[in-house]
Amino acid sequence: MRVNTKQHPGFADDWVPIPSSELDILDEFIDWSSIASTLSLIKTDYQPLSLFKMMLLQSWHNQSDASISNAVSRDLVFMKFCGFSLEGAKPDSATLCRFRKQLVSKKLLDKLLLMVNRSMESKGLKLSHGKYVSADATLIQSARRPRKGLSSHKSNDGMYEVDEVVYSDDQDANWLKKGSQCVYGYSATVITDEDGLVEATQTHPANASEMTRFAEDIKAFRLKPGQKVLYDKGASSQANRDMLKEQKLKDGIMRKKPKGKAMPYWHKVRNRLISGKRFVTERTFGTMKRVYGLSRARYLGVEKVNGQVLIRSIAYNLKRAINLHLMQQGYYAQM
Repeated sequence: MRVNTKQHPGFADDWVPIPSSELDILDEFIDWSSIASTLSLIKTDYQPLSLFKMMLLQSWHNQSDASISNAVSRDLVFMKFCGFSLEGAKPDSATLCRFRKQLVSKKLLDKLLLMVNRSMESKGLKLSHGKYVSADATLIQSARRPRKGLSSHKSNDGMYEVDEVVYSDDQDANWLKKGSQCVYGYSATVITDEDGLVEATQTHPANASEMTRFAEDIKAFRLKPGQKVLYDKGASSQANRDMLKEQKLKDGIMRKKPKGKAMPYWHKVRNRLISGKRFVTERTFGTMKRVYGLSRARYLGVEKVNGQVLIRSIAYNLKRAINLHLMQQGYYAQM
């Protein structure tokens, strides 16, 4: 039997008082109507904007699809934020999962991040034309725990020959050894503004070299000419510096120590100055991993993992926007 998915207020909504919360602040500077228009490309029984807001709540509280579905069904503040009626049914985990798949397949999350950032810029909560941007990569463990499996065939001489080594059904994930740590998963490149607010993301298998993918990522980010790109030594090469010049961007890549030679004094000074500005990106990574659960992927495949990074980035920017607004008012909301 089809459930009642109506969302307009009913009799119970008129009589049950719902307390205000910090989430109400978002209505002051986020253009939800434009976001709803973009999300109208997705067909679902519930309003797409309500499901998108559920995904934000899921990111802020680091919950599974089933957990956030239960939370929205019993928490009045969550119902109010998402725009659900007390009388109508609430989306289950399968509905939220299908909605997320459509967001990823239609490539809407990049556009939604841009729209959120523009709304923040219009209210003075985000820089629109900063002097520099900071980029860095972080490792994300696969949702699957790797278990080696061998695919083989029997040759004419009766011996078995190995065709392929398979570690899990997460086919896009791969291995990377960083120091003494071996990680099976992905590497996400995130670019932030001067305040650490996320501008764009790109995700690759973990073994994709930062040196070789740097040019691909920078071109995909479509940065404004004249901005300086800050990056660590992992992308330090003459080819990458030439690419920045071709894109009319300023070189902010830290320098590596030459083999067999001492690092020039001014390179050391330059690296220290760049590190003093790049900490905002590390802070962003720390919050998204520690609070939003980005240290491990929830989904399989590079596109879905990048979708996870994007929705976490949108949630991070919105929470920062709430905090910035409250700080102006003399209050502070926990990240």
